[in-house]
Amino acid sequence: MGRGNGKKHEPRIQEHHAQRGQDQMRMTFACGVAFAALMLPGAAFAQSTGSVEAEEGDIVVTGNRGPVTINGVQIPDSPKARAVITQELIERRSPGQTILDTLNLVPGVSFTNSDAYGSSGGQIRIRGFDGNRIALTFDGIPLNDSGNYAIYSNQQLDPELIDQVNVNFGSTDVDSPTAAASGGTINYRSLTPSDKMGATAVYSHGTNNMNRAFVLLNTGELTKFGTKMWLSASTQKYDQFRGPGDIYKQQYNGKIYQPIGDRGDFISIAAHYNQNRSYFYSNPTLANIRTVTGGTLIPTTGFSTANPYTLDLNRQQFDSVFDDTSSAYLYDYTCTRPAAAGGAGSQTDRNGCNNVYTTAFNPSNTGNIRLNSRYTLSDKLLFTFDGAYSWTRANGGGSTLLAERDANASSANGVYTQQYAQASGRLGAGIAPGVDLNGDGDTLDFVRVYFPSNTRTQRFTAIAGLRYQINDDNLVRIAYTWDRARHRQTGEASQLTASGRPQSPFSALDGATPILDAAGNVFQKRNRLSYAILHQISGEYRGQFFDDTFKVTLGVRAPFFRRNLNNYCYTIAGNSNDAYCTSQTAAQVAAFDAANTNVSLGAPYTNRIKTYNAVLPNVGFTYSFTPAVNMFGSYSKGVSVPRTDNLYGFDDVSISPVAAVKPEKTDSFDLGLRYTSRLIQAQVGGWYIKYQNRIISSTVLLEGGGTLSVDRNVGAVKSHGVDASLAFRPTRYLDLYAFGSYTIARLQQDATDPLSGRVLVPTAGKFVVETPKWQYGGRAQLNLNPITLGVTAKHTGDRWVTDINDLKSSGYTLVDVDARLSLASMGLERTFLQLNVSNILKERYFGNLSTVTNAFPYTVGNTTTSAGSPRFTFGAPRTFIGSIHFQF
Repeated sequence: MGRGNGKKHEPRIQEHHAQRGQDQMRMTFACGVAFAALMLPGAAFAQSTGSVEAEEGDIVVTGNRGPVTINGVQIPDSPKARAVITQELIERRSPGQTILDTLNLVPGVSFTNSDAYGSSGGQIRIRGFDGNRIALTFDGIPLNDSGNYAIYSNQQLDPELIDQVNVNFGSTDVDSPTAAASGGTINYRSLTPSDKMGATAVYSHGTNNMNRAFVLLNTGELTKFGTKMWLSASTQKYDQFRGPGDIYKQQYNGKIYQPIGDRGDFISIAAHYNQNRSYFYSNPTLANIRTVTGGTLIPTTGFSTANPYTLDLNRQQFDSVFDDTSSAYLYDYTCTRPAAAGGAGSQTDRNGCNNVYTTAFNPSNTGNIRLNSRYTLSDKLLFTFDGAYSWTRANGGGSTLLAERDANASSANGVYTQQYAQASGRLGAGIAPGVDLNGDGDTLDFVRVYFPSNTRTQRFTAIAGLRYQINDDNLVRIAYTWDRARHRQTGEASQLTASGRPQSPFSALDGATPILDAAGNVFQKRNRLSYAILHQISGEYRGQFFDDTFKVTLGVRAPFFRRNLNNYCYTIAGNSNDAYCTSQTAAQVAAFDAANTNVSLGAPYTNRIKTYNAVLPNVGFTYSFTPAVNMFGSYSKGVSVPRTDNLYGFDDVSISPVAAVKPEKTDSFDLGLRYTSRLIQAQVGGWYIKYQNRIISSTVLLEGGGTLSVDRNVGAVKSHGVDASLAFRPTRYLDLYAFGSYTIARLQQDATDPLSGRVLVPTAGKFVVETPKWQYGGRAQLNLNPITLGVTAKHTGDRWVTDINDLKSSGYTLVDVDARLSLASMGLERTFLQLNVSNILKERYFGNLSTVTNAFPYTVGNTTTSAGSPRFTFGAPRTFIGSIHFQF
């Protein structure tokens, strides 16, 4: 699913980016989330069917007590640190909200949403690891981008359809189909169809003209064999809370479930399709904030690593920045392209439609077909199989300026050249001086074109497992996992309308008029085909001893990764995003390369193979001192192999083969105590993660568009912290939940040139960006039939914005309120009204951070680096959402 973000990149070091008890829920509702809950007897907490069955098996249910639940808060015995959220709490959040936002109530998780409704994306961190290093699965199938491992929070399943979601902190299940889980996994599972026919309909209306409709039909049992299914559809549309543009999303889902026999066997087939059409929010840089606030609030010098600056605006200052209507960081609603009309002489679009919202666009079409199944082969032997086919089409929008005449294609003219500060002859293709792009009879013009980075992915996944129950106290299982993704990345340019609108969301892929060079070939910025292939074998033992007081798990997974790379353009040294695509002859390219000392190009290639293997153990235990008190501990080893995108910055032949990045590896340790009773659930745990070979990238903006990246390993990151939670029900009318986390995550080495060893950025000892040291919050819920009222609050601490830690963004506290009125007294037993208010106290804050290397000048050796300008995303203001929920 790799795609651009449709925004300009500042110079920086950056990380490569699922049966509801409805009757009970009308009386009591979720009070929160329990930290590190896993292996709950009778609940599917793992990702694949094989992992579910291992945790639901006889070895689990023979314990001397079942799950303890306080309206959705559950802390069962388990070795691994895991957090679980059920549909009870999910349904209380804002309708249509991404499931990742609900995870914000889990200790150690930090999710920043781009708006109050969840369809604009966001950023997630778990214990300091960004989304690219966290594996996300849906009914056991992987959702991370197969090229850059990114998580797209706005493309997740409708929350009404998610049965539960769980987080593994720093570990995976033994059959996890992932290449990127150094920071843990997030797994969610969809609802199982109900036995009885029923329907659910939800309509919501909210601030910024938000309208959402959701319908779900459960057919009940259709045949004497117990066949049942559900179908659902939803649509949502709203205006951005700042600036022009709207967000539109539609989604369709279905699931058919066939039980087999009376031993719990089944086969399930499900389908999912999601379509997003959204525009980006325009947000200020540090320089923009400095200007709007008068220039003196944020000095340009005087701050450093030793004396960092904290961006902490008061309400008046924040509002002045938010309300600024200049084009500095607010997209234009309309525009005119002078070159569209053409005519005698030179026309230029340099200042026409270069800031219009219509090309700051993020279209995506995603879908999958999933199969889950379970078969009992004997009293002791169980076979499970999961399979899926998934697909993606997406891009991040964007436009660029092209010079019709090759001689004018220079950085001085603000033209996209695909070389840093160098002219090129790509439009003329080596056979002509240029191309008349606007049809006015000359080649003197500068024409703005639509220029997105298109990605099309097709992916097949299969997980087969065998579980053997040795006796009531011991079981073993083995699994084989296969995952194959075909990742097609292109960058076709196409004509814009006279008002700067793309003719098609996916440019020349879908009929838009392409930009052709003189040789008749489509002008593009990349053209490559990748295959990301995983073969994995794994095994696990589970045992319990001493009257079930001591439980152990011993597991190992051995993944074999293969990357088949094909670059049909010339590799630009160090650039893992784009390439030099041209119709020029090899001799012409060689001559150009030789004549420009700061340009290094590698010839196109096919079938370049990269392989990575690992053996990853994970072990854990729980020991029960009393029925209520137990200790848990675990160790697991994780790996995140270089992303396909990392591998296109060199070619293994002529461009820096010795600089190839190595897989990232982690060693994760957890140790903690739990207390569970019918009234109180409490847990506290400490953790430590040693993180090796962390990959970072130096990224600079190319003249006229595009980026130049140099990927490298920067050694170790050491992280440790404490997570805690407490759930308490003093009376049946009141539920209370509190959580907190303390995280330390520091780089251990400086960023150096992989060839010379020269220190580029002094990162040793610096705190990992975007990671709050402190997070804490809670939820209180009052249950007074027919009314329930919930209040949720979370404080997110200060976060570093720069890699050298010379700038941080101040912390913030968000308070959300939800209220529900049951209409059962009116004869509508399963109908209720719900009100959600997010950010009810109107907190002014910055959410997502576009981090950079430094915010103020710094010197290493004899080299002084100029100030960077990070970008800050406005947090969504107070938002009201009213809903009516029908269920029959």
